[in-house]
Amino acid sequence: MSQLHLKVVTPEKAIFDSEAEMVSVKTLDGEIGILPHHINLMAQVVPGELRIKKGNEVIHMAVGSGLLQMANNTLVIATDLALKPEEINEPEVEEARKRAQDALEQTLTDEEYAVALTMLEKTSAQLKVKRRHHLKV
Repeated sequence: MSQLHLKVVTPEKAIFDSEAEMVSVKTLDGEIGILPHHINLMAQVVPGELRIKKGNEVIHMAVGSGLLQMANNTLVIATDLALKPEEINEPEVEEARKRAQDALEQTLTDEEYAVALTMLEKTSAQLKVKRRHHLKV
């Protein structure tokens, strides 16, 4: 079966660097699926779930904000967060989500509001991935 090369990177490290048969990720325009030899593309990644189909395995990750670029059958996803379900500390993330929700109920500057909203989106994505896939870990 045809494959594409996928690289998932965060500022801290390379998370994934291997071949894949399909990648699904959430962007500003909605969720997109990328297959081998997809047309060249750049898109903004938003917090959500990243699914990587590799052979008989599907790898799930919670991802944060970032960019993706598909060129020459290589997909690079540069994001500020990429965690597998087993790497997510549910109680800690739940507490951070509650803090973000509480912050959004306060009077905030535009910048503070954007930061709190981004934190809420990231923590919600992590909890969704953790809870959806916790039995498979």
